Amino acid sequence: MRRSRVVVASLLFALAAAGIATAKDAPDKPEKKGKAGADKPSAAPPGATLNACGCYSKGNGCVCTNKKAKCECPGECEPAGCDEKRNKEAEKEYSDAVKKAQDDEKRRDEAEKKKVADEEKKRKEAEAAELKRINDEAAAGAETPPPEGEGEKTDSKPKKPAPKKK
Repeated sequence: MRRSRVVVASLLFALAAAGIATAKDAPDKPEKKGKAGADKPSAAPPGATLNACGCYSKGNGCVCTNKKAKCECPGECEPAGCDEKRNKEAEKEYSDAVKKAQDDEKRRDEAEKKKVADEEKKRKEAEAAELKRINDEAAAGAETPPPEGEGEKTDSKPKKPAPKKK
């Protein structure tokens, strides 16, 4: 359990770091004007520079001027809940990847079991065919009479030579 938490935490950190790097490297998108009003600095003080999310830094915190602003500024000032939303998405991606890996492993195991069962079936069929061939040969040999002079031997043990007397 502890190990999976560490893996999830490291994965989330890596995804967050990758998201931050791509967001900083990406060219600035033109702001859209519409109902969201991300470009309306109604509550922004004069001289405050808004980022793509419609937020600006104030002291140690972050102030957002639009409640409907999108989470487009990882690592910068952004609306409340964006970090949690990103973490949930990363956890979902991670769990989907784990599930896919488990499904793939299950399919490989089933294929291996089927392969082993097929090999066992072929081996048994080969043994049965060999046994049938031997029985057929034995039955064919019993039907033909033995050649003359060669009857059935009644004594199958070789005779021992008599001990020598002095």
